[in-house]
Amino acid sequence: MKKVISRLHTFAACAALAIPSAMFAQQIALNNDMPSAPNVSSSTSGTTLNRPASPAPAIPVWETNFDRWVDINTFNYGSRYRSTFASNGARSFDQGQQRLLLDGKFKFDEQGRYGIGFHLSSGHYFNWAYADFIGGGQREFIQNVTAKMNPYQLSILNFTPVAPGFYSSGGTALYFRQAFLTAQPIHGVEAQFGGIGINHGVNTEATSYDDDGYLSGERLSIKRPQNLLLSEVSYTRAYLGDLYTPNFFVRGQRLAVSNYWQVLGRKDFGKRVAVSADYTYSQPEGAAFFLKTTREAIYGDVHESKAFDSVRFEAYQRLNAGQYVPGFLFSTGKGWALTLSSHIKKTAYLDAGVADIDTGYVNNLGLNTHAILLGLSVNGDQYGVGKRYFVRPTIPLTKTVSLVGNFSQMFNTGQC
Repeated sequence: MKKVISRLHTFAACAALAIPSAMFAQQIALNNDMPSAPNVSSSTSGTTLNRPASPAPAIPVWETNFDRWVDINTFNYGSRYRSTFASNGARSFDQGQQRLLLDGKFKFDEQGRYGIGFHLSSGHYFNWAYADFIGGGQREFIQNVTAKMNPYQLSILNFTPVAPGFYSSGGTALYFRQAFLTAQPIHGVEAQFGGIGINHGVNTEATSYDDDGYLSGERLSIKRPQNLLLSEVSYTRAYLGDLYTPNFFVRGQRLAVSNYWQVLGRKDFGKRVAVSADYTYSQPEGAAFFLKTTREAIYGDVHESKAFDSVRFEAYQRLNAGQYVPGFLFSTGKGWALTLSSHIKKTAYLDAGVADIDTGYVNNLGLNTHAILLGLSVNGDQYGVGKRYFVRPTIPLTKTVSLVGNFSQMFNTGQC
């Protein structure tokens, strides 16, 4: 069976060789104070006239009342075309997709110390907030990939049951991926309970979990650097799973179950450098073992170099080996990612880097043979598993509309 896992993982590493995509995104920032108009100076016959500042536009009453009860952090809509080729020649993705995100908080008190946090999005998967509106979607993706599989891989795929919701990838439905009670009785001390997000620290979705991921449970975080050595200390106990059930109100019963524990510490050195490290102890769905994973990352502002604005290095280590059933083994592993970011001509922005995610990272999915064979994982879908470089340009078109590109290419694919 060791050969079985090796062959499964080899195919998973080769499932997404290149992922070019283009996306239009519109983001509206709310709750921003409207600045007063500056003084204007003009010259007439050699005399300087200092004109009085224009009064700030009056804020509508409805907006003031709205801000009292609701904070909107993000309101974002994006559309993209996604095209992906596997190393075996399969055109795995060839479709148009859309995404809608809404993130904020209902406030019980005017200061927002107590309330209900929420995060709504489209998408049907743990690591996918996009929904298909052009093309065959998940079913076409699976058909294209399986058409290139050998009989042995197909026999395994057909033998195992398909998780409910695995084929759902279209539609415009919105789900509460997160909905949680939040309380901050003391400044810098916050407790959350309900459908919560994942605390990455300084790591990103490359070496942690996808930004669209979710948990059901509780978290206590302390951000009081004046009293502690660290800028943040957090403890999370939750349930990680139901990968095809993003709606918290459907998976709310998971609040009574825990399979994910994380302790995280972060230290900020001014606004220039940030580091974090965490230890995660988790039990994937359907597994009789626990994964022990450490993660760490460092971020630095290096804009004086004139070559890059920032650099981020992140890594993880899977500390233990185990088996789902006798003979179905997984080993220890590690991975990393390096991201360089820079402005281009003061308007466009570019992220570029390299990621190396070991094929055993798919164990975080649990006993999900279909996802493993198809090369899916719980980290960001641009990274997946394997070695690849990536490029992400962002070009603002207006104050609220941007053109975003995405390209990644695998290399050193070994047997692929």
